[in-house]
Amino acid sequence: MLLASIAKSITAAAAVTTSSLYAYNTRSSNTDNTMSSTTGGGSIICAGLSCLDLQLVGCTQSGSDEAIERYDEAIHCAGGSASMTATTLALLMKEQQHEEVHVITKIGPDFAGNTMLEFYRRAGASTRLVLSDESARTSMAVLPIFQTGKRGCYVNLACNDGFSPDEMLQQVDQYFVNDSSTGPSPARAFLFGYPHLMPKMQGAALKSMLENVREKLSSDDNKVLIAVDLNGVDGSDTTVARSALIPALSEIDVLHLNEDEAMVLSSSSSSTAANDGDDGSNSLLSSALLSQISSFHEHGCAVVLLSLGSKGAFVSVTPDAKRLQQLSSSECNMAMSQWNAGTQVHVPAFKIEHGGVNTNGAGDALFAGFSLAASSWGSKWKLCPLNAGTFASLVAWQRCDSKTRDGEGMRSAEALMDMINEQKLPAILED
Repeated sequence: MLLASIAKSITAAAAVTTSSLYAYNTRSSNTDNTMSSTTGGGSIICAGLSCLDLQLVGCTQSGSDEAIERYDEAIHCAGGSASMTATTLALLMKEQQHEEVHVITKIGPDFAGNTMLEFYRRAGASTRLVLSDESARTSMAVLPIFQTGKRGCYVNLACNDGFSPDEMLQQVDQYFVNDSSTGPSPARAFLFGYPHLMPKMQGAALKSMLENVREKLSSDDNKVLIAVDLNGVDGSDTTVARSALIPALSEIDVLHLNEDEAMVLSSSSSSTAANDGDDGSNSLLSSALLSQISSFHEHGCAVVLLSLGSKGAFVSVTPDAKRLQQLSSSECNMAMSQWNAGTQVHVPAFKIEHGGVNTNGAGDALFAGFSLAASSWGSKWKLCPLNAGTFASLVAWQRCDSKTRDGEGMRSAEALMDMINEQKLPAILED
């Protein structure tokens, strides 16, 4: 199994070279291909928070704070938004030629950092943009995975606290440093998470960083999709929570969050409620949630992807057609730029028949899958919002399945697309 082989290799891994601040210039074996944007491929950069997770699988939960609880198995994995999205996409795209997945995150030269690098490489993600600071400690988290499939989280954010926009942009610049004579493949998407847990990348600083990323990665021939995933949105001070995100919404093409996070960020300033041209699925959401989604659009966000847990997800496209057209380019148009303004659709969650469920990383997988579909090029990948959402739900379905979440038996992105095209979908999860 993947996890077992990684554990063996960690003991033999070479020590991290200690320089004051540098990027890892190591690449996985399948990241040497390049291609033009017209052939349907391109790189995806997964950036932001990372931590080494220790999952305690099968935890009991008696309800008493001082009870001695039991667990079945302890597993290390690469956690956090940058790690979860990168490993999910790299595993999905292993069979696809000319597709690259890069990680931009900050680690320390320690056991946790080395372990995460090995996870990235084994999944097939490039580590050459990972930043290591000899004075920092890699973040670690302990996650009890309860027998119900739900989880808790205890984390020390460590070097994530000091990860700055300047450091992020330095690593984006490194993307263009390539040994190949043809240069790097065009970037199709930049995925970032979680701003509320990264104090130096919030508010105006977040907006500026995303603006600069778009400028660096885009051209007249190629537009890059900017997607942001939320986590750790603190409801104890809604003003602070809103100020960390709202100023940057005009730079965000896809925003992913859940119902609770949306309500923490709620505002009474929205002037519109739900769009009239939806598919009839708005009855799943409260008027307050629909109003808040409209508020995100009013602040400039193009698409909102709302996680609904066992009920699936809700996709809302801005009513502003000009906002979508900003993602068009002279050579190729990403799928999202062709969507009908004002579309709102619900996509279901899918049932794991054998019952082995681990929901850790489910939201990251949904976000990663949706961003892959929304940023896609080529005739096969020009998806409507419903099919993009369905693809994302299938990616999350595989990630939640304890038998496939680490790559063994996981269907490729192409195979998931075939399931959609042939309408051979799993059973819908009943709430």
